Amino acid sequence: MDQFRKNPAMWLIVVGAIVLYMVVEGGLPGNRPGEPANSLVPQALAGVEIGGPFELVDQTGKTVTQADFAGKFMLVYFGFTFCPDICPTELLVMGQAVDLLKEQGAEVVPIFITVDPKRDTPDKMKDYVDAFHPRFVGLTGSEAQVTAVAKAYRVYYRYAPAKDGAELGDDYRVDHTSYVYLMNREGQYVAHFVRGQGPEAMAEGIKKFL
Repeated sequence: MDQFRKNPAMWLIVVGAIVLYMVVEGGLPGNRPGEPANSLVPQALAGVEIGGPFELVDQTGKTVTQADFAGKFMLVYFGFTFCPDICPTELLVMGQAVDLLKEQGAEVVPIFITVDPKRDTPDKMKDYVDAFHPRFVGLTGSEAQVTAVAKAYRVYYRYAPAKDGAELGDDYRVDHTSYVYLMNREGQYVAHFVRGQGPEAMAEGIKKFL
């Protein structure tokens, strides 16, 4: 909570994201019309290879690779810090899920990888991820490095102007897929979580692999 007191503006981002989530998603996971309450569970993508070696830069400016997370579970989300609603909501859920795991949460590293390396510098990533959980790792890098890791994780992203039909200015948005990937201690994909799952469902899903 200290991070939010130091950065009051982040409160507005997170609260706004929660309100939008409740309006758009129907409140709680499993409460959307026509959706069974037990439908939000980890889903394996059979036959699809996800993940692999990468080299990026963390929020302290240190170069890291997948080997730095060996022996830990990685909870990975791709997004960008200028994202107005979806990204902060998902990062909030990830941090809460790790906390719900209690002692077992120490085995899980929440990771946020930007798909907007031009704007998301290490300093920017640090200010951003620190607001969601003290153990969050924010990763950025060169455009080539980010492209490579996004391809390895089968992540789609596209730069688009802030307003349809306008030119691509400095305030562009980034359209991207919104999955949270769970990678095991060997860096292998074991499950993913879809947008709209709450922290309780995510924590229970992670427990199955710990």
